Amino acid sequence: MTISSSKPTFAVLQAGARMHYAVPALLAQTHQLKAFYTDLHSNHSWLQWLNQEELPTPKSLKRLLGRKLPADIPRSLVRDQPFRTLTATLLNRLPGVYLDSEQAVLERARQEHFAQASALYTNFINNDLPVVRAAKAAGLFCIHELIISIDVGRVLLEERRKFPGIEPHGETKAVVEAGIQKDQEKWATVDRVLVPSQYCFDSCVALGGDPNKLWIVPYGVQEEWLKLPANPAPGRILFVGQVGLRKGNHYLAEATRLLKTRGFQGEVRVVGPWLVNVENSLFRGPKYLGQVPRSLIYKEFCQADVFVLPTLSESFGLVHLEALACGVPVITTPHCGSVVRDGVEGFIVPIRDAEALAERIERITNDRQLRAQMGQAARRRAQEFTWMHYRDRLQKALDPQNSDNAKTSLQQNEYKS
Repeated sequence: MTISSSKPTFAVLQAGARMHYAVPALLAQTHQLKAFYTDLHSNHSWLQWLNQEELPTPKSLKRLLGRKLPADIPRSLVRDQPFRTLTATLLNRLPGVYLDSEQAVLERARQEHFAQASALYTNFINNDLPVVRAAKAAGLFCIHELIISIDVGRVLLEERRKFPGIEPHGETKAVVEAGIQKDQEKWATVDRVLVPSQYCFDSCVALGGDPNKLWIVPYGVQEEWLKLPANPAPGRILFVGQVGLRKGNHYLAEATRLLKTRGFQGEVRVVGPWLVNVENSLFRGPKYLGQVPRSLIYKEFCQADVFVLPTLSESFGLVHLEALACGVPVITTPHCGSVVRDGVEGFIVPIRDAEALAERIERITNDRQLRAQMGQAARRRAQEFTWMHYRDRLQKALDPQNSDNAKTSLQQNEYKS
């Protein structure tokens, strides 16, 4: 494709407030945003009225009403679908009902000819393939950002076979494979694919992705996390995230039970919504706190002795970076998309290995000098992956002028340093 020497202008397709609207905000700051197509934002005055504390509002709706656009994005450039999104959110809570609010976002972008932009950015999973094809046919430079590891469907299929009935409503093999095929078709169509981690990079290449199209852009942590005072309680182990098979909570529970048999006096605390029945014996062991307010999340991180994320499939577990920023050693898996270096800021253990997880927890909590060293290294590592670093890397990746394939290799080396 021939790329103009002038700065490209973008149509951004994104559902939700991913990374605090970093992509449209960055493009707006550089005067490159032509239009931002999204499902819903809460800056509408009538939505702010709905978000009043005294009004009874379902949790799913409350989350939507928390999507506030940053001031950097001009409202005149935003094309959202608030009524359709709200209707779908409420009706989809009913048994047997499913309304797709995302197609309206995608179709509007196509009907408006992408606001006459010269480039397209999208982070939809794979329902945007027809729109991406239309944009490419119209001559737009197309960028897709992968927000979940491509092999997640296969990993979950395998795990659900191992533990039948725990998550009974997962996707079938046919649906999973059809999704992977669409992803592969989209990779072949677009000009560039952004991935947040080496794990995602390797997963894409293993499934046929062109490594010359892949750019690693790791996420960043807000600088405020680096200023939080660390006050670790010895033996306090923390997990933050959705509780289910994909995050490996059943292996954390098994590790917790192993630790108890060895006289471990600490506490394993699990913060986040439940996708499974935590009273099932498979998950017995940790203390499940459910969802907690943001202010208490900060406190949990600051008081943690060790952070654990035994995930089976991730793109980039942002929570592990938040833990590092708080000076907390992290134990995770190669499938986390982690920036942790084994033995430096924490440990990397194999997926599905409760014994290894328990052993590393014991090693850190029993050796206070090691814990102190890893905690200091953790905060230093997080300083290399701040919000500003993320924005700088993102800006380079969004520029079609940066077409040197060697740049991908440079990013990989930086990421693994």
